[in-house]
Amino acid sequence: MVKGRIGLAVALLAAAAAAAEPARVLTHRVWLLSGVPEAGTLAALRAAGVDGLVVPVGRVEIGDGSSRFTLAPLPDLHALAGWPLTVLVWVEGTDKASGDAQMFASQFAPVQRGIPGPPRLLFASRRFFPGLAGFAVRVASRLEQTVELAAPAQDLAAHLPPRGWPHVRPVAVALGNPGALGFPAATLQDDLAALGRLDAMVMPYRAAIVVAPRAQPAPGPAGASLAMLADGETAVYSPGERGDTFRLRKPVDWGGVEVEAGRTITVEAVDTARYHRDLGLLLRPVRPALEGWDTVGLPASEPALGMSLAAFLEYLQGGSPYPLPRVVVEWAGPAAMRVALANPTAQASALATTGNWVEVRFTGTEVRDAQLGAFSGMEYGAVGADGVWRRTAARGASALRFYLAFVPPRTRVAGALVTFISPPRGVQSRWGMRVGDGSTVTGPLEGVALTKR
Repeated sequence: MVKGRIGLAVALLAAAAAAAEPARVLTHRVWLLSGVPEAGTLAALRAAGVDGLVVPVGRVEIGDGSSRFTLAPLPDLHALAGWPLTVLVWVEGTDKASGDAQMFASQFAPVQRGIPGPPRLLFASRRFFPGLAGFAVRVASRLEQTVELAAPAQDLAAHLPPRGWPHVRPVAVALGNPGALGFPAATLQDDLAALGRLDAMVMPYRAAIVVAPRAQPAPGPAGASLAMLADGETAVYSPGERGDTFRLRKPVDWGGVEVEAGRTITVEAVDTARYHRDLGLLLRPVRPALEGWDTVGLPASEPALGMSLAAFLEYLQGGSPYPLPRVVVEWAGPAAMRVALANPTAQASALATTGNWVEVRFTGTEVRDAQLGAFSGMEYGAVGADGVWRRTAARGASALRFYLAFVPPRTRVAGALVTFISPPRGVQSRWGMRVGDGSTVTGPLEGVALTKR
């Protein structure tokens, strides 16, 4: 059993959150910010319990008594027939700009007719301004339907009246990586406090967790992953306040974009472990007014920054949010063994200098020589009766730790070769991984079969 693994499926989280009201069912929507996925992905999303999809259709600029709607290029939406659809319109405005609901309704009407089924309307604004809610209320009245309004959770908590806005359902953007879409960055504590204030109003609302990544410079269309930068020979890594920073030692093909040596790449991304933590914080407390949650941004296929599409689907179908690797030991002789780490899952570790490791314990001998192979570093040590790892000199060591800066999904890191002075009497192995929520998960201590002598 993996230490630190919560092992809680999304369906159980939702059920626990709704325990006080058994008849209430929380729903999960996904915002398709990068177009309509292929049919196989849509089928997988449905099988994984996704209840609805959000499709961006444009933006509206509202002024004092004016509205200008700009239609975005729409993909072929026929593949979404049968899905409950919500159309997303970004709202831009300042101060008390009230807009013109009738003008917007006229401009928006062709979009309504072109969307399969009767879609709901979702307005989203990266920042709250005084005229925003009034515009949404008047549009709801004009269209004779409830509309949704997505805004930063702290803004909604500060401006939502006790009885809410007529026919406007709030969607609180909280947790995750809101800065990737231009929403203000917020601390975990501030977002949770804002959600708590919304709960106290007992007004129905949804929450939206942004999982879209942000990189500067942005990668090209071929996609990119942290594995491209984690090699110490490629870049110098340093953790940032809200992401990771890499100063390039040599040029990098960054998803089809050439980034020269000496430049810096910064990455802010949400991996599955962090999504799991945020979703748990959102769903585990009793939130009687919460109607469901939105995952903002369908993760990309590999290579991906943060959570990939495969990792997202694996998790939604009940898989672990963490990598579950295994240590592979192969004997090259009676007193020599090769050490590898295999990660068969779609989940990846976080970047860490010494947080990702493979440990090999041995008895009855000493290490003659140890070669790193594809690992990034190594230390001699011993594990005391208290279970704590301590570094030692080579001569007094009874264990080795091989380090990895990053453990990619579905990979095998190999090449370490350990030669002992004499055949060991016993060998055990285990692993440890730093994950995106800041915690460390460790595997069980397992015996290694000794080579026949």
